[in-house]
Amino acid sequence: MIYQESRFLPEIKSWAGAQGLMQLMPETAKRFGVHDITSPQENIRGGIQFLKWLDSRLALRIDDPEERLKFILASYNVGLGHVLDAMRLAEKNGKNPKVWEDNVDFYLLNKSKPIYFNDPVVQFGYCRGEEPYLYVTEILDRYEHYKNLME
Repeated sequence: MIYQESRFLPEIKSWAGAQGLMQLMPETAKRFGVHDITSPQENIRGGIQFLKWLDSRLALRIDDPEERLKFILASYNVGLGHVLDAMRLAEKNGKNPKVWEDNVDFYLLNKSKPIYFNDPVVQFGYCRGEEPYLYVTEILDRYEHYKNLME
């Protein structure tokens, strides 16, 4: 995940204002007690606290921890609100709101289209859904690749 976020460069800053190894937004860093956002130790600690916070929120909705991980990763990237919107869209359209692949991922991916972001169940509006969609896919693919290297 750190590679995906920052390529291991602690001083890097994104176009959106996220900083550090785990690319924390300044408000998120502050919320989780990160004083020096470029400090690798503080940034990682804050990122882990944020991931745990997302897990605690999503655990109320998704029992399967392997499935929940995909939702956590997407939420880390784009925000929990957009992921919840995609879950509501999936449910409204007869898909399983607790399953990522071929269900919620489709609605997050397409949340940049007016037909989806203007839907009445959507509370957080437009988002560039391709980014979190690819984020989840690339992190999980990289993880599988690392596991195969270790075998």
